[in-house]
Amino acid sequence: MVDYSKFYYDQIKSQVVNINKQFPEDEPHTSFLRLCCSIILDLEYDEIDDDITDETQDLGADAIHFEIDEDKTRFKIFVVQTKFNYHKCEEGIFNCNMEEEVVNKFKNIFDYFASENHGKNVSEKVTAKKEDYQSLLQDGYVLDEIYFISCNLGESLAENSMEIWNRWHSMNPYKEKIKLEQYGLADLFKKLEESKVTKINEKINLCGKYFEFSTPDVKGLIGSIKGVDLIKLFEKYGNKLFQKNIRFSLGENIINTKIISSASEADTRDKFWFLNNGITVVCDDYEKTGTQPENVKLDIKSFSIVNGVQTTTAIDKAYKNTGNIDDVKVLIKIFKANDQLAELITESTNSQNPVNKRDLRSNDRIQKLIEDMVKDKGYYYQRKRNQWLELIQKDKIIDNYDFAQRYLSFYLERPMEAQKQKSIVFTDDATYNKIFNSNLTPECIIFIHKSFRAVLKQLRGIRRKIRNNEIRLSKQIISILPRAKIHLYYAFKVYLENKGFEVGQDAPLGDNILVEFNEKNTLYLLDIILQAIKKVHDGTHLDYVNVFKKKELAQKIKEVIVEKTP
Repeated sequence: MVDYSKFYYDQIKSQVVNINKQFPEDEPHTSFLRLCCSIILDLEYDEIDDDITDETQDLGADAIHFEIDEDKTRFKIFVVQTKFNYHKCEEGIFNCNMEEEVVNKFKNIFDYFASENHGKNVSEKVTAKKEDYQSLLQDGYVLDEIYFISCNLGESLAENSMEIWNRWHSMNPYKEKIKLEQYGLADLFKKLEESKVTKINEKINLCGKYFEFSTPDVKGLIGSIKGVDLIKLFEKYGNKLFQKNIRFSLGENIINTKIISSASEADTRDKFWFLNNGITVVCDDYEKTGTQPENVKLDIKSFSIVNGVQTTTAIDKAYKNTGNIDDVKVLIKIFKANDQLAELITESTNSQNPVNKRDLRSNDRIQKLIEDMVKDKGYYYQRKRNQWLELIQKDKIIDNYDFAQRYLSFYLERPMEAQKQKSIVFTDDATYNKIFNSNLTPECIIFIHKSFRAVLKQLRGIRRKIRNNEIRLSKQIISILPRAKIHLYYAFKVYLENKGFEVGQDAPLGDNILVEFNEKNTLYLLDIILQAIKKVHDGTHLDYVNVFKKKELAQKIKEVIVEKTP
């Protein structure tokens, strides 16, 4: 059997080199960390700065990311540990395992977050993450799961390391919430390689009898497909199977865990057809290759699974867990439908897992129009989660959730809501319509994208200079750095207007404005924010976590800018 490890490594290395060109201040291992977080967590390269915790006294966490669901006041934690062991790969050694030190690091982080004290020998970045975690709990958010993610250029954890993990995990009272994900060289390459396509044409075998119904506008078929055949399609196409869906896989949640269980357990595998809603497929056309009343083969043109992402990925997980899903049969509904009807089918069939507002709005006419507008300018508008997961040019992705959050802060001047309640950009109709409407231009969208990236770049440079002792800032400024980016972006808008720049969405938003997003102005506005925080607290103890939840902070920032800016 051919070993493709050298090929995989060359592709991963090429991506790390390209990322390092975008972030020349990065060490190679940091660029590798950016790559891993991007392809696994679907994060933009520069936004990963807020999550990077890799420094002395970091307890072994290279990055800590919170995924917050404001709709249901729930959240997940992702702790990422990477090892860019390229020296071994350069020597042609690709079978290195991650040793038990990785498990110990994960245990250290868990124990630190679970304890009440902050610890004496813990870095400021990790301490800030714990403060954010505690703030979420104080606000009534519930921790769904904590994922420990291990990435390296070899293979998975060594056998003795897995024994240590399994022993610790089995004895942990919160074991149902704790997940371990391992990504070796081949896994990372697979994540990287999947790409978006426009047409999938395939032949599939139905098992058993089927039922067909048609009208002048649409025809449909209901039948059954073997679980192993569905997994073969998933292994071949990955997320490309779901390109017309309103979302991609949500990972393991309570509902999906039950699906996995029913496909895995010997006494329920043969009953899976009765226990699951199955999958729904839309296509341009399908033809039966025979006339027999059962076990017919279908030739399907341009098809997409529009309901059943979680079913498909759960069966795949069950197969990987047990190696046996031979008895699993899946209900399949196939519809030949035009685009408009396909959208209606997509929306009406998504009910097994709760669908949030962002998902439901992903096929809105305005969302598709924006995607087309910015594509003409060389950018990729992400209107559904994980849509451009495998795209290499991450700096060209404009996520609609992120864009709306930044617009809410910059143009609607609501930074507190943008930071702490950003789901309102999709859940509140009035806010949604203020952002997404016919007045929105591609130039405005791209300006928001580029200017916010400029803010992130300046914050990244300031952190690097602090780390290298090239700049000295007060402890108060350093304390607000991890949480100030949204209010800083708002402060830039107020500052620019006060300086006489036209920054309305109809204004010519060119490089003459973007150059104002520089280090000098960033440091000046960080000091402005600190002064505004002091006005909010009015002499009382400064709380750098909860102060950003106060609406009045935005008004105080504006007042200080007007007062201080000549």
